[in-house]
This record gives sequence, C-alpha cells and structure tokens, in this order.
Amino acid sequence: MRSRLRFRPGGLACIVLAAGGSRRLGRPKQLVRYRQRALLLHALDAAAAVAPGRVVVVLGADALRLRALLRRHGAHAIPVSNCRWQHGLAGSLQAGLAAMPPATRAVLVMLTDQPAVTTNALCRLLDAWRRRPNVTAAARYACGIGVPAILPHAVWRQLRSLKGDTGARAILRESTQTTAVDMPEAEVDIDTTDDLTKLANLSPTLIVRRHSRLAGSLARRR
Repeated sequence: MRSRLRFRPGGLACIVLAAGGSRRLGRPKQLVRYRQRALLLHALDAAAAVAPGRVVVVLGADALRLRALLRRHGAHAIPVSNCRWQHGLAGSLQAGLAAMPPATRAVLVMLTDQPAVTTNALCRLLDAWRRRPNVTAAARYACGIGVPAILPHAVWRQLRSLKGDTGARAILRESTQTTAVDMPEAEVDIDTTDDLTKLANLSPTLIVRRHSRLAGSLARRR
C-alpha cells in the first residue's frame, strides 16, 4: 500500500470499505449483483457523487477480481490494499485513513453491502455535517447509530487506535455530540443467503415510505 495517494484536493473524502471475506455469505458480497451491477459499483457511484475525485476503496479478500472490476467499469476510485484484512475492520479503516492527503478535513465512511444507500441518502448526511463540520455525523436506523458516517479529522486518532473487527461504530456510540441523521436505507445489508432473497425485492423508495409512515404514526401518539 502506498502511504499517500494523490487525488483531487478537497475538504471531504470518502473511504469505501470493501476488504472483507464475506464468510457468512460464502462468496464475495462486493460482486453480488443488484439492478444489473455489482454492489461495489453501486457504493462507488454514490460515493463519487458526493466526493468526486476523492474516493478511496480499501480491498483485501478477492482483491484481484475487484481490481479487475474497477478497471473494466472505469470506476472513479483509488484502490488501496489492506494485506491484513483477515484481522478485521479496524485495519481496513486505518488503511483508508493512511491514504488521505493532509488537507482532508473529514472522511465519509461507507460499506459495500448497504445497497439502498443512494446518493440522496448521502446528501442528507452531508448537509447535516456541513451545519456542524467539527462534529461527527452518522446514519441512524434500526440498529442505532452507524455507517455511513462522516468523521472529522479530530476523531482520526481514535480511529487509528481501533483493533480487530472494531469499526467506526464503536466511536460513534461513545460520542455524545454525534449529529444523527435518520437513514432507514442503511438498515438493509447483505450478510447471508437469506439477505440475497430480500435484495431481489429491494425498493429504496418503499423503505423510506415505510419509515415516513412509522415516524408520522409515532408523532401522532405524542
């Protein structure tokens, strides 16, 4: 891995984590197709829309196949290798951080297995972060606070201290100042073969509508 990569300067960059071995699924989830495209490409498209020219994708398991996919589709992302991907999520996150140019103000951390997270969802997160750019902004959904999340430079030291399979969520849960952004789209992730069945019927619009109806119902009860 190169310690520093040169790409378009800017305040916000994106790290797409795509190094995992997909052990529970039994095949690379990054290559699972949704709407005729691999999940990795969906994630990179959304990332490039909010951080054009400033996207890093961290590869580990099946790196050769994923690099070939990136070349074949001309994906606008810089691949970074995490040779220690078997040791967990922390190493991949730190590999992405190591590639950030000094001028980077914050990083948007994304996963490849949240196919309902679109550009629109990321724009809501970005708008919230811009109102308080020195504070972490993160998605809020059924599992609580998690990624996608925008992490300002002030918390990078904590990220670099993470070990094993601990990701950004550990820091998000400890923070008392995180700007939480409702993102029901992030509830959908792909880990098992059962999730593949759900993926076939996935409609991001339907997810948001259900969330809106639930929020309205709760509001009327108050």
